[in-house]
Amino acid sequence: MTEEKKTFRDETDSVFWQGITRGELLLQKCNGCGAIPGPGASFCPECWSGDLTAIKATGRGRVHSFVVYHRAFSENETPPYNVALIALEEGARIVSTVENGNNVKVGDLVKATWSSSRSPRAVLSFTVVNDEGRKREK
Repeated sequence: MTEEKKTFRDETDSVFWQGITRGELLLQKCNGCGAIPGPGASFCPECWSGDLTAIKATGRGRVHSFVVYHRAFSENETPPYNVALIALEEGARIVSTVENGNNVKVGDLVKATWSSSRSPRAVLSFTVVNDEGRKREK
């Protein structure tokens, strides 16, 4: 008997992961009420409709909350690193890292970036930017 490899990705968030592979942040939008649930939603949490359409997000948002880890919980990370809850412009929230985020603050304006430095696939993270959308200098 072969053991099936478990993955956190499944058909409910395939649109999101296909977009990440192409360097796009795709979310689902409810055709019934216009709400935009977070990645992985198979129905609208506002009106319970299953009629969702993929949209391309701006990739901009604000840091809602974050933690800084000083211990590696994965071989993909080198401490210290952060994990942030990003409130996207579209209304959905997403968990990701903020690059060079040692000085990240709640309320910081961020923009999605993609890198492949730690993985053969594109990896979504965010960078703190100024009000004009340019990377914030230290």
